[in-house]
Amino acid sequence: MALDVLRDTWEKLGGVDPLWAVLTDPGRRDGRWDVEEFMKTGPEAVGQVRTLLGERTLGSRVLDFGCGVGRLSNALAAHADRVVGVDIASTMVARARELNRNPDRVEFVHYDGRLLPFEDASFDGALSLIVLQHARPWVQIGALLELLRVVRPGGTLVVQIPSARRAPVPMPEEAYRADIEVLEAPSVLGVGQSALVRARVTNLSEHPWPGTKTIKLGNHWRSGDEVVLLDDGRAGLPAMVAPGESFEVGVPVTAPRAGELVLELDLVHEMVAWWESAGGTPARVPITVTAAPAPPSEVTPAGEAHPGEQIEMHALHTEFVQALFGHCGAEVIAAVPDEAAGEEWESFTYVVSR
Repeated sequence: MALDVLRDTWEKLGGVDPLWAVLTDPGRRDGRWDVEEFMKTGPEAVGQVRTLLGERTLGSRVLDFGCGVGRLSNALAAHADRVVGVDIASTMVARARELNRNPDRVEFVHYDGRLLPFEDASFDGALSLIVLQHARPWVQIGALLELLRVVRPGGTLVVQIPSARRAPVPMPEEAYRADIEVLEAPSVLGVGQSALVRARVTNLSEHPWPGTKTIKLGNHWRSGDEVVLLDDGRAGLPAMVAPGESFEVGVPVTAPRAGELVLELDLVHEMVAWWESAGGTPARVPITVTAAPAPPSEVTPAGEAHPGEQIEMHALHTEFVQALFGHCGAEVIAAVPDEAAGEEWESFTYVVSR
């Protein structure tokens, strides 16, 4: 099931927004990455890996695990005789083949997410950056075991994996100030019916709000003083929001029960506080919820979210990772802290001798 969800998410991303899915710059979503600019980030990343390796190398035959559209595979071709990129998403592999700058030395292979379609000890080295973090732990473990299988004894693996989520750091209290203006909301919904509520949010504080997944616009449902549903929809910030800056966002909401209800929109700093609890003021919209669905003309359907909203993040604690490699007879040469998973995560890049 977890593997099916992972595969489905990345198949969709490979079809609609493959470059952004690899490097999730908020300003490049929905196809706004320039291909040449994107591909130029590969040599920089591979250069950092080569610096990390020091006198070691990945060898002449290298596997790029979770290759996406081939950003790193093509960069690795400058330092290896043969590079094979492998990915769980056939849409990503198809795009990688289109963007292949080194067809004489680089090939791309699709696999099912379980067993790599390669012989034992068939690679000198393997590289995997910002990939395993999107798979659930048992999938990560299976992938690590497969990488150990296909890299020859004496070969080198370089893999990046988050270790744990960092505790969120509260912003200054005065940063939790916003104006939330409802732009579009239904007046009537049926029980269980979903709709998209659009709002304009303005940062009224003197502090920037970080463009991370920890700050979102969400909603509650109330009936008088009663909280009918505390936590319903969520929509993230498109990017960092500077003081005085505004952005528009759509929150998918679902009516919980019949009655004269109030939809309450408020910002939330995940695992820290809702803006209201820090002195902010939410927006409120009265909505009549009927036992039957409202006429379609009165409701903006919630629609299908961008598949990027389905990207998951998971960690394997560094002590476990190092113990796993040791148990399999490999040696961890280095476990170097990195920022590859974003500021929310403690992450390490491991250099492993097979």
